[in-house]
Amino acid sequence: MQALKQLGINLEQQVPITELLSENFNGQLYSLTASQRRKIAALRDIVTEYTRSHRETDIDKITSCRQAADYLGLYLRNIDHEEVWIIFLSQSMAVIKKEMLFKGSITEVLIHNKTIIAKALSVSATGIIIAHNHPSGNPAPSHADISRTEDLKKACNVLEIALVDHVIISHDKFYSFSDEQEYNF
Repeated sequence: MQALKQLGINLEQQVPITELLSENFNGQLYSLTASQRRKIAALRDIVTEYTRSHRETDIDKITSCRQAADYLGLYLRNIDHEEVWIIFLSQSMAVIKKEMLFKGSITEVLIHNKTIIAKALSVSATGIIIAHNHPSGNPAPSHADISRTEDLKKACNVLEIALVDHVIISHDKFYSFSDEQEYNF
């Protein structure tokens, strides 16, 4: 925590770096001044941008659910609300585009199949991977997640767009519908 001291921030107790850089870090609990809290928020923004720009490579092709989770995990891990991102794919699984389509609350996000399909058609995607996060840290799908995934799969099938996977990302884990046999993606 030498770097924090150089910024004029002296924490009386040790704080895990993941907590310190979390969007929901509460500096008031550690008796930090408003100025110190702004410095930590700025530091978090710098670290996030640096991490994204240096870890994100232009992925040409998605070859596994782990790769998709790692790729979108840069955006979905350690945020305090749910977001839905889509990777649009060509027939050969080449990445055409990735995009955040929906932003929700801490416990839910609304997904509109019509928007997803319209975007897929606009970029001539033949497949999609949908991913969203669970800020709770538990990547297990809810009943709503399962129902929405089944509905999206049916809608995609009508237009011959493959729903390759739906990945749910938490802080340090992920759940892949395609890895679960009963979903038969």
